[in-house]
Amino acid sequence: MYYAMSIATLAGINIIVVSGLTILTGFTGMFSMGHAGFMAIGGYTAAVLNLYLHIPFLLAIILGGVMAALMSLVVGIPTIRNRLTGDCFAIAMLGFGEAVRLLISNTYPVLNGAMGLTGIPRKTTIVVVLVFVVACLYLIRNYLKSHYGKNCIAVQQQEVAAEMMGVDIAQTKLWSLMLSAFFAGIGGGLYGFYMTGLYPSNFTQTKSTDLIAAVVFGGTNSLTGPVIAAALLILLPELLRVFSRWRLVIYGVMFVVLMLFKPEGLLGYKEFSFRGIQHLFVRRNGRKRGEHHE
Repeated sequence: MYYAMSIATLAGINIIVVSGLTILTGFTGMFSMGHAGFMAIGGYTAAVLNLYLHIPFLLAIILGGVMAALMSLVVGIPTIRNRLTGDCFAIAMLGFGEAVRLLISNTYPVLNGAMGLTGIPRKTTIVVVLVFVVACLYLIRNYLKSHYGKNCIAVQQQEVAAEMMGVDIAQTKLWSLMLSAFFAGIGGGLYGFYMTGLYPSNFTQTKSTDLIAAVVFGGTNSLTGPVIAAALLILLPELLRVFSRWRLVIYGVMFVVLMLFKPEGLLGYKEFSFRGIQHLFVRRNGRKRGEHHE
């Protein structure tokens, strides 16, 4: 039971980070290969505030997210103002993520460098994570349905046309980056207070790749798709653990098959909803009744 709750908690944290990254990559069209850096900033900030300044747990988590959002401006302003896009922006974010990890690895004694920051109290529970997941998804959904979210979609679809229609491209991209960094920082803080320790090795480029893979796997034009993929990418390696020698091979083959037969991702442009399932169920029942009467 404890093992299942642990997997569910980690899946929830992953959902928070991936849903934030969906704003930047899925709906604004900017690939980030360094989002693990924002997780590290949020996690270490929250831990330091709680351990050394005795800031309450929930406030420390929020402030960790705010710090990650502010730090996103360090890389966001020069790259976006200079109109870096595509691979160039992704590489810049990769460099930022690695710079953050190396900086943490060499910061003593507050962050304890490569030895890791330990002694963090375990305050993250499945209930806390669920509350944060619901709140984050609610805020992100409302943002995407707002005028600002529509600007993001316009920038993703056709940047030149969006600019001609009066959309402030730089501001839209900066907001997307800040919001995605904020949610990554929230996820990093919750992770630190669950694992009771933070290490630079937790936030390598591999972690960033896993996050971007979840967005692509779920569908870059969907919110619920990456959410489902984020949970699956935590669950699948555990389910395949019985095939210890082959689980990473199976994991990779599944990605290849999905990209070959469903390149738009699990849901593509669609959103998962219980109302949609209800309508589908009603339609099928109606068809069965019509066939029965015939």
